[in-house]
Amino acid sequence: MDTSFIYRYKGIIFDLDGTLTDSMPFHVRAWQQVAKEHGFEIKDEEIYRLGGSSSKDIAKFFKDRGENVGDIDEFVKRKIYVYTQNIDKVELFPKIADILVQAKKKGLKIAIGTGTRVPNATYILKLRGLYDYIDALVTADIVTCHKPHPETFLTAADKLGLKPCDCLVFEDGQLGVEAAKNGGFDCVLVDRDEIVEVIKA
Repeated sequence: MDTSFIYRYKGIIFDLDGTLTDSMPFHVRAWQQVAKEHGFEIKDEEIYRLGGSSSKDIAKFFKDRGENVGDIDEFVKRKIYVYTQNIDKVELFPKIADILVQAKKKGLKIAIGTGTRVPNATYILKLRGLYDYIDALVTADIVTCHKPHPETFLTAADKLGLKPCDCLVFEDGQLGVEAAKNGGFDCVLVDRDEIVEVIKA
């Protein structure tokens, strides 16, 4: 797909997991391991469907479903620990990462709007050489309301000093797409490093 339309905007906000980084398989396996430790199973597609949610919201989803999650904070803490044991294996999606780099070089402002935590997002961005291209980083620990609420993207736009109409969101998850639409952002839906669709606000 021709990506020249990107340069009609002043800023781009990228989701991280599943959009910019190929990290979702590692998140899935971490959730599944901790669930197994608690005596229940999680299907791959359940985590993909919840992509964009905070870890606490995901754990609460399974607890509300009646699973033996136990203490939500401890469950999430264990999941994060398991995930971070493999964080060095997380690679960038090269095409989407190149879009970020080229947009920055052409003067667009760049933000990350993610449901992950500050330490993990920062670590991956530094590890893969993208941190210095980022003008704003908005994570699950910064906002109160998570995707599909638009707070993540609205906060990112505000940190960039831009209006939603001046920003383009890149997302792979349905909750993230809904968050973009709810905030008045145009959105690029991606799937494993390929642009699938451009969705107008």
